[in-house]
Amino acid sequence: MKIFLSRTRLLHYLEQNPADVVLVTLNKQVDHAAAISKIRHRFPLIPILLLADGCTSQAIRESIRNGANHFVGGLENAASIITTIDRLVQFRLEHLRYVKVLPYLTSTLEFTLPSNLELLGGAVFYLTEELFRHGIISISQINAKIALVEALTNAMEHGNKFDPNKFVHVRAAYNSEQAVFDIRDEGEGFDFESIPDPTKKENLYRPRGRGVFMMRQFMDEVIFHPPGNHVTLIKKRSTEEATPRPYPWERRVV
Repeated sequence: MKIFLSRTRLLHYLEQNPADVVLVTLNKQVDHAAAISKIRHRFPLIPILLLADGCTSQAIRESIRNGANHFVGGLENAASIITTIDRLVQFRLEHLRYVKVLPYLTSTLEFTLPSNLELLGGAVFYLTEELFRHGIISISQINAKIALVEALTNAMEHGNKFDPNKFVHVRAAYNSEQAVFDIRDEGEGFDFESIPDPTKKENLYRPRGRGVFMMRQFMDEVIFHPPGNHVTLIKKRSTEEATPRPYPWERRVV
């Protein structure tokens, strides 16, 4: 076991040497939250165990929020530490096995929704979680969900006019390189080629076109199909490193 009093030296060591787990003890001279956040950001798959002897409740909460996976009292209770480390390592191995097979996996989500905005949040949650599970987006690209919100809202509101007898049909196909979302309403469609540019001065106070604009900002491709009641959104794998996350609770904002 290596002991480092300097965060910089620890990070340098981890860059050169594989580690199964990192033990962090709080030090009054060190910003522990920033230190843990830095480790988590640079090494997202390494388990971080906090030695919390003498810590305040607030310090423990901050450490967990910033990336620590678990905490124990101190080094005195060896059995508890060994058990916790073993659990964390097994979680990591499970994740590595998942990542190894991921390039060979595809998944598809299909559902038909009534035109009810109360269902929007749940639908977008499931669609976005698959983006994370396949490593298509990183947490910094969470705004991809805004494009999905806008597309579904447009279908329910402008396409179906909130008619309870009309539905929105969604099909999402995922692989390790991209996700393709097909969203179709049962409305008459619209002239998608005449959408005004909402960023122009004369249109800043007009709501029309903003939703489509946001869709195009956060997706790589937005394709409207005649007569305008069917749109395809394509999100390609991030150029920055996006760690596939099979479980929602594994994601942390760092």
